[in-house]
Amino acid sequence: MSDREQLADQIEPVNQGIADTLRATSDDWWSRASRAVDYLASTGRPFTAYDLVSVCGIEEPDRPASQWGSLFSAKRTAGVIVHAGFVRSPRPTVKGSACSQWIGKAAPIQSERSAA
Repeated sequence: MSDREQLADQIEPVNQGIADTLRATSDDWWSRASRAVDYLASTGRPFTAYDLVSVCGIEEPDRPASQWGSLFSAKRTAGVIVHAGFVRSPRPTVKGSACSQWIGKAAPIQSERSAA
């Protein structure tokens, strides 16, 4: 069972729609898009879904609204990213509509005493 399918099973009791979308998404796209979110989250800079396309070269999914939404919801649930407000969409195909911005969730800072 793939990570995507396991995640769908975990999310299903809470959100059937996201679980269904996860199951309908290809393993290849999900894997590459998931790694791209992990990379962008690690930079410490805010990013949008379009950055996965323009910076990381991830193609648009078959069902953009539901598949991007499922990806970011899953990454937020996993504690990888947090919502960082809204910005005007940088996509050239839209006219500056509002779009979610995300940032990597920082690991808790440990003092030297607690790290020992």
